[in-house]
Amino acid sequence: MAVYLKTACCALSLSALLGSYAHANPINGYPVSDEQLDTLVENPDSTRFTALQTAQYFNLNRFRSPDNYQHPPLQQAPLKRVNPRTGELTTTLTAGYLEYDFTSFKDNQAFTQRLRLRKYNQQPVGDTLVARPGDTLRIRLNNQLPPETNPPCSEDGECNHNRPHNFNTTNLHTHGLHVDPTGNSDNVFIKLQSGDSFDYEIKIPENHVAGTFWYHAHVHGGSSVQVGSGMSGALIIEGDYDRLPAMRDADDRIMMLQEIAFNDTGEIENNDTFAPLAWAEQAADRGWHISINGQVMPEVILQPGEVERWRFIHAGVRKNVKLALLDPCSGDRLPLVQVAADGIPSTTKRLSDDNSVLMAPGYRSDVMLKVRRRGTYYLVDEEVGPVVLGAQYCFLNPENQQFSLDGSAQNILARVVVRGARQYDRFPANAALAGLNRPRSIADSELSSIVEYLEFDIDISVDPWLGLINGKPYDPDQPRILKLNTAQTWKISSVFSHHPYHIHVNPFEVIFRNESGVIVDRIWKDTILVDELNDAQTNNIEIRSRYEDFTGAFVTHCHILDHEDHGMMEKVVIEP
Repeated sequence: MAVYLKTACCALSLSALLGSYAHANPINGYPVSDEQLDTLVENPDSTRFTALQTAQYFNLNRFRSPDNYQHPPLQQAPLKRVNPRTGELTTTLTAGYLEYDFTSFKDNQAFTQRLRLRKYNQQPVGDTLVARPGDTLRIRLNNQLPPETNPPCSEDGECNHNRPHNFNTTNLHTHGLHVDPTGNSDNVFIKLQSGDSFDYEIKIPENHVAGTFWYHAHVHGGSSVQVGSGMSGALIIEGDYDRLPAMRDADDRIMMLQEIAFNDTGEIENNDTFAPLAWAEQAADRGWHISINGQVMPEVILQPGEVERWRFIHAGVRKNVKLALLDPCSGDRLPLVQVAADGIPSTTKRLSDDNSVLMAPGYRSDVMLKVRRRGTYYLVDEEVGPVVLGAQYCFLNPENQQFSLDGSAQNILARVVVRGARQYDRFPANAALAGLNRPRSIADSELSSIVEYLEFDIDISVDPWLGLINGKPYDPDQPRILKLNTAQTWKISSVFSHHPYHIHVNPFEVIFRNESGVIVDRIWKDTILVDELNDAQTNNIEIRSRYEDFTGAFVTHCHILDHEDHGMMEKVVIEP
């Protein structure tokens, strides 16, 4: 669905307005000017509404709630901040089982399932950690999970490290941080058995970018079960990005997306519920629902004209999510303005052609939004296609009309109620975003002549199946060797299905070219979705990466975590 910019004389589609950008970057939107965004948000097309309906838009403050589901107020995880005097954040994460009631939606009514899942600190979502460049994270990780029942080796000594295992063995990864991957820092080769504790000391460089990151369990073989159960939390690095007036004055919400695919007894004890089509075929019948901060379809309250920043973190295992903010009366998608991707601020505000935001597992996207009109709106997932909500969802219907959620609620992530006094907030100016700290762009002259290639594949001829990188499953004894203080082009592709590519330690610059091969856009990320190669083999991903500050071993892998557990991972070593 195209976005239309209303002017005094005509309506222009965003793609027509942006010209060559329109087909250059379908994943993270296109740069949009301050003036273009103001036109979209401040002058929406109101011709579809009668004068009475327009008056209702601006004057209503009370909105009907469904009679078959109570939307809980959106909660935020407990916040742990750095000690400003010492520059240290000292905290404890304890991995263990949590039993709790999970309220979802099933058979067109509220549904509660008792869950028993692996969590941090007896919470549905881990604490939010907040630090600054130059600070140190001191995290004690305690493993209070039961003794391991799924080791990589059988009693007769036969070992297979590339199958799901180590469900009760754990460690910690700070996803997206540019930090030391060795010793007691962000070292994913550490393994804590039941009863073990480990003290992590992660020093954040003075020049680290400010943004949205996250932490999660990362032991090979058990990452899908542990992260799929909810062993994750937000990690925020505050800095110049947050001191921009528009950011400082905006309410800030963390939105951690999880796909908790529990079995019939409310547990996740293997990979069975993460099968490729399991979510699409079973979610509605089982009561699975994409949750935000551990809640299903929570309610968010905004004021008309207020700007908020929502920090989306995809902490799920497999499913892509396409976020859209839907007006159920008009069918319009309201602008979700992207200002940062994977913890790195954009040089300009960005907006997709249909106002949506695509989230693959591992992605983070900082989104700013402003809704001018009072009313009830819905944050939905349109990954499988446009969501159409019935007439009962429109808040302009008579207040005494019966209102029930129906099957389309499976795609609702949150209810957004806009009410109260009008505000006159502004989005951050592009000039302010452009001046923020971020990695410097990688010029042609900096690139090595050696290109790195990475190809994802799956071998289904063996049981259990194997995830492959460049034709081989994970082997820690065969690392990819890179050199410190160099920069390279990588070409990333897939010959079987799609895969979110992620690499630790160093972010990368995604390069977008037009049909003539000219670079028309570039964005910094640490995770990027790679589609299966088309017949012409022209849709591989081109990135540029600079290896700086840290030597040592880490990994690159597919962030569909059961793919990683089945071997779709590669060890990387940076040498001096």
